[in-house]
Amino acid sequence: MSRTKKIKLSTYNCNVIIIITDNLKAKVNSVYKKLKQNEKFSDEAEGVVFTFDIDSYYIILDEIYLSHNTIAHEIYHAVVKVTEDRDIVDEESQAWLMGYLTEVMYKHIYKSGLKVVDQT
Repeated sequence: MSRTKKIKLSTYNCNVIIIITDNLKAKVNSVYKKLKQNEKFSDEAEGVVFTFDIDSYYIILDEIYLSHNTIAHEIYHAVVKVTEDRDIVDEESQAWLMGYLTEVMYKHIYKSGLKVVDQT
């Protein structure tokens, strides 16, 4: 099962699509196929961030590894990709985007009835 949330970032003229799934490899490969990409995802990972253009960025997380660390890690990658693609190096802009995506991510997680695991 997958839970998807699409976030429109008007400031950056793009979308961030958050997907939380119970089968990371299958979901990533499904998205690749939908986007007509000839790639295959076979890594062992807790989450992944990718884009094939500057219009849509995907954050896909495996729900069994849904920890604060994994969430922060993947959101950081998304922030770097979005801002680097737009030649933005201003830390305030990056910090704002990090905070915004984090807030939306946690709302999506809790609305979906999922729990964040404590890995300490």
